[in-house]
Amino acid sequence: MLMERGPHLTETRCELVVPATVCDQDGNLLPAHMPGERPLTVYLDKRELVTLMTLGQYPEALVLGYLRNQRLVEHLRDVSMVTVDWEVEAAAVSTESGEAGLRCEALMQKRTVTAGCGQGTQFGDALERLSPLPPSDFRVARSTIFALVARVRQLDSVYKRAGAVHGCVLAAGSEILHHVEDIGRHNAVDSISGQMWLNGERGDDKLFYTTGRLTSEMVIKVVEMGIPVLVSRSGTTEMGLQVARRCGVTLIGRARNERFLVFNGAERIDFGG
Repeated sequence: MLMERGPHLTETRCELVVPATVCDQDGNLLPAHMPGERPLTVYLDKRELVTLMTLGQYPEALVLGYLRNQRLVEHLRDVSMVTVDWEVEAAAVSTESGEAGLRCEALMQKRTVTAGCGQGTQFGDALERLSPLPPSDFRVARSTIFALVARVRQLDSVYKRAGAVHGCVLAAGSEILHHVEDIGRHNAVDSISGQMWLNGERGDDKLFYTTGRLTSEMVIKVVEMGIPVLVSRSGTTEMGLQVARRCGVTLIGRARNERFLVFNGAERIDFGG
């Protein structure tokens, strides 16, 4: 895959974990940690789109992934700059034409508040715009899924230090390529989508793992990223399963301790491998 020309990024960072003092069940004061949470208002060609509540791990990638998965920007080459400024809690996206904000008017007329933690939002009719994944011979061994889940469990994570976040992983087999945590799982998946876009990474030979439940929103996002296998330690919703069936996504839930349930797309799993 040829990489599109990338935009200029500010590459800002912030503290992911902040200290706190808590009182235990016996009244003892103890040191603790909690994840940061901060608003980031996204402007596209000076038009305000949405305010994302985020941990702030990879804010520029989050913004790009959000625009990509919402189809508010079709090509990475159309974006000239992403500027994140935590002092004003804003991300400004500039496009080459300078008119993307105006072109989003029709999509923004219809908003769906999703079931994502921290309330996600989808613009337009996401299901009507969604196309099934193309047919492929991609398969994954049962042992690979076991190994991936085990590696995710061993990650040094904000969740282990402070809790209260979701994590998402993009993997090639059991090899972890990207790991992002955020307040809401929709932010974490958008951040990985943005990283894939920036790196020119294809999705049709990858697996996606999330700690959150498999809602329709999550399935829609992996379809937009072209990823055929979605894995979670949690379960799926009815609509999540319906979208997976419609779009040809292998949906795996309750994945932990060398056990999992395949809700859809079992033909991609090599159960003897």
